[in-house]
Amino acid sequence: MNRLNTLLITFAAYASVGISGATAAERLAERFDCLIEPLMVIEVGSPVQGVIESIAVERSSLVAKGDVLAELESDVELASLAQARARAGMNSEVGARQADLELAVQSKVRIDELAERKMVSSQEKDEAVAEVQVARMALQQAVERQELAEYERRWASQVVKRRTIRSPISGVVVELRAFPGEFVYENPIMTLAQINPLRVEVILPLELFGKLQKGTRAEIFPEVADGEKFAAEVSVVDRIIHTGSSTFGARLELLNAEHQIPSGQRCELTFLWEENPSASQLASRLPIPGS
Repeated sequence: MNRLNTLLITFAAYASVGISGATAAERLAERFDCLIEPLMVIEVGSPVQGVIESIAVERSSLVAKGDVLAELESDVELASLAQARARAGMNSEVGARQADLELAVQSKVRIDELAERKMVSSQEKDEAVAEVQVARMALQQAVERQELAEYERRWASQVVKRRTIRSPISGVVVELRAFPGEFVYENPIMTLAQINPLRVEVILPLELFGKLQKGTRAEIFPEVADGEKFAAEVSVVDRIIHTGSSTFGARLELLNAEHQIPSGQRCELTFLWEENPSASQLASRLPIPGS
């Protein structure tokens, strides 16, 4: 915001002495001061507390979304995961309860055959039915315990997974904020910046309000590019006018796939009105001050 405020003040001073006398044609071809910034800058932290075991990147390292940035110590969590995996893999209890159920069913079949010949009492027949029900419920409990063990394994796996800090964006490491051996929880571990695409911030005169549209293309002339120009496109047009300077802000998106354009530098831009027919038609009706 400090850079944008500086740009706003600079533009206001320039506008007070120069732009008021510009013709519509001159204003269309005019170069405006701008700033090239990262699309976003984020501080990466840890979702869990712990001690940093290793940092996988350095300052200025390029990272892709999902890359490992840091690892927390996780010996205890790994041991818990191994235990949970072993428990989830045990199916002997389910097998035993299945065998009990099959035996109870066979016993009931024999009892039913004997009952048809009046060779067993009704109590023995009821007991056989109850044994099948008990065996069936015991098997269900064993299956549920195994399912619970599988849920515990998944939970333990997620606990271990959260000990690995991965990049939420593709970008560059701006600053390391913590190092191996340090305890972290709420404090950030490092700062990342997304530098493709870049955002270009510009302050524009009131006369262009309502004429500049999202999608309007422009040529960007970075401060350190030795006169080389790059294509950009308007992505945001502010809906609020700065009353003190009669200006408004706009943002452009500048592709930077090869990372050849450093962010954090000043620039100039010229809008390509002729490439946007609707904007060109509106701009052709720009009022000439004093007319």
